Amino acid sequence: MTSPRGLPKRSSAPARAPGPCERPTLPDQKGGAPVPVDLAIEKGMGLRHPVSSETIAIENASGRILARDLMASAPLPGFDSSAMDGYAVNVEDLAGPLPATLRLIGRIAAGPTKEETRLEAGTAIRILTGAPIPPGANAVVAQEDAEPGDGNVVFSHPPRRGANIRLRGEDVQAGTILIEHGSQMDSRMMGLAASTGLAQVEVFRKLRVATFSTGSELRQPGEAIAPGEIYNSNRYILRGLLDQPWIDLIDLGACHDAPDALCARMREAAAQADAVITTGGVSVGDEDHMAEVVRRCDGTITVAGVAIKPGKPLTLGRVGEAAYLGLPGNPGAVFTTFRVVVAGLLRAWGGVKRPMEPVRPAIADFPWASPSGRSTYLPAILKGYTANGAPLVDLLPKANSGKLFLLSQADGFVVLGSDCGSVMPGNTVGWLPL
Repeated sequence: MTSPRGLPKRSSAPARAPGPCERPTLPDQKGGAPVPVDLAIEKGMGLRHPVSSETIAIENASGRILARDLMASAPLPGFDSSAMDGYAVNVEDLAGPLPATLRLIGRIAAGPTKEETRLEAGTAIRILTGAPIPPGANAVVAQEDAEPGDGNVVFSHPPRRGANIRLRGEDVQAGTILIEHGSQMDSRMMGLAASTGLAQVEVFRKLRVATFSTGSELRQPGEAIAPGEIYNSNRYILRGLLDQPWIDLIDLGACHDAPDALCARMREAAAQADAVITTGGVSVGDEDHMAEVVRRCDGTITVAGVAIKPGKPLTLGRVGEAAYLGLPGNPGAVFTTFRVVVAGLLRAWGGVKRPMEPVRPAIADFPWASPSGRSTYLPAILKGYTANGAPLVDLLPKANSGKLFLLSQADGFVVLGSDCGSVMPGNTVGWLPL
């Protein structure tokens, strides 16, 4: 995402010494206190194993997660070939006085050849890009460096041995790991797999994720609303976040705040999904029923609250064979807790090898003092870069991750550890790009 203030520019302002908020330092869990973010992620990882694998056609592999290392069964390229259009020669024929004339004895194009043409002393062969190098040739002279005539070619410059030749195995040797398992396939990887002759690849099956929002006050966009009712933005936040080629989304809409109805919806979700994500109902209010619902569905709560701001009520557990991820009802907290905790868990369960987004160091261009005892995620913009190349970041006005409008303007989160009491301009802070 680009900054609303324009493209980032490099700053000549020197970076000051790192401060106390470079990365989160989280306290140990004590009693029933919310658990640190790192511990919540660790506990969440244990809620289920990665999904099983399946074999699909290479043309359908975009965005899917590779389940097995892709090995090169043969060298790439598979034969010595010409890197450009020109003339195949033997450098010994052009080692004497120049210009020199060689007799043109044939033409080789890319593709299968009916018979092999051998280069003899004093001759040259017209060759096109990708064509196999004929026996006896050890260089290709670019066509612009030669002057063809009536059955002859004149050369004015001596070629280097091996010039413009792509050697067999130059890119990849047989047995090389081309793509590691746990990688998300993209166009480059698809092309690489196809270049080895693979028509199919083994990928993790799609992770089935069921979602529903809770709240009697929720209405769908386009419906009329009465006083006290709100539009269900959380449903569409999750739809956008879960729109991934490796996820099979099961959108179960919204459910009003009644334990029986919520329990029925939870059973419906858990019966068909690998993971169930809900929004709302996980705090301690009179209408927050999700902990009771999980227990009534014979589920377990593994994490009941996380030391994160916003998003403290975040709940993790299991219902049947499905992992349960209970997000708060505040839309900003839904987005923040998903990006910080939930996204990495889903990637791990979906088979991604390195599922967590790293928090990177950045230089603060703002003062801040509002200790909360929790890891804090503040919407911020990327202003530019320091002379040392570090991102220079500034908080948005009235920075609060609970506000969707501010989040929509942000380039990322400034990440402050739970023991961070204050920040001064020039201090090093955590930076999580969006």
